[in-house]
Amino acid sequence: MTVRGERTKAALIRATASVVAARGYHQATTRAIADEAGVSEATIYRHFPDKRSLFFAAALDGHQEMLAWMTGLPARAGSGRVADTLTECLVRLAELRANVIPLELALMSDPTLGASAPAPAFATAATGPPLLLAQYLSAEQAGGRVNPDLDPAQLAMVLLATLFGLAASPLTDGDTLAVAVKDAVAVLMVGMGSFATSEEENAISPDRGVISQAMSGDTAR
Repeated sequence: MTVRGERTKAALIRATASVVAARGYHQATTRAIADEAGVSEATIYRHFPDKRSLFFAAALDGHQEMLAWMTGLPARAGSGRVADTLTECLVRLAELRANVIPLELALMSDPTLGASAPAPAFATAATGPPLLLAQYLSAEQAGGRVNPDLDPAQLAMVLLATLFGLAASPLTDGDTLAVAVKDAVAVLMVGMGSFATSEEENAISPDRGVISQAMSGDTAR
């Protein structure tokens, strides 16, 4: 992309954030966004495949540190405990709750934005954090630390859907969300059949190894 193209894309993202802040997602039309950015509506679709992609780009804008950490996530495969890495990943992604949850709610109530998806739209996105999380899980599968029979993309979707379900709950806030995420990951690790060492399994749950073997028919490696 040219320097001019990068500037136009950045202007569209800023314009989207401005229009959404002033009018909300339901009133943030592509015409209004284009007018705010000083471009034509057609220009939007030269940089984004659809309106939903533009909305998510705006929601993720300003979170470069978190996105940089996510970019390095696949390379973390094989180091530390899987449960700890997943917990840190989801806690970091939780900082998006103020931006992404209102967008998810708008998507669910607006059929023109493809709101009928069975899981949060952010969780089913094919790029960005969802893809990076799936790549990490795939790498852990290759290392024998996550059940190889599971689809890493679907597993990433489940993890992210769980995160945003917890984040949207009135029972969690900034202080309790991290604890809730850790507990949820511990539960999901049983179904994932992570082939960690016995010591690591016990750090997740005292009877984790027994439950996992009963579910998968395998012994811990």
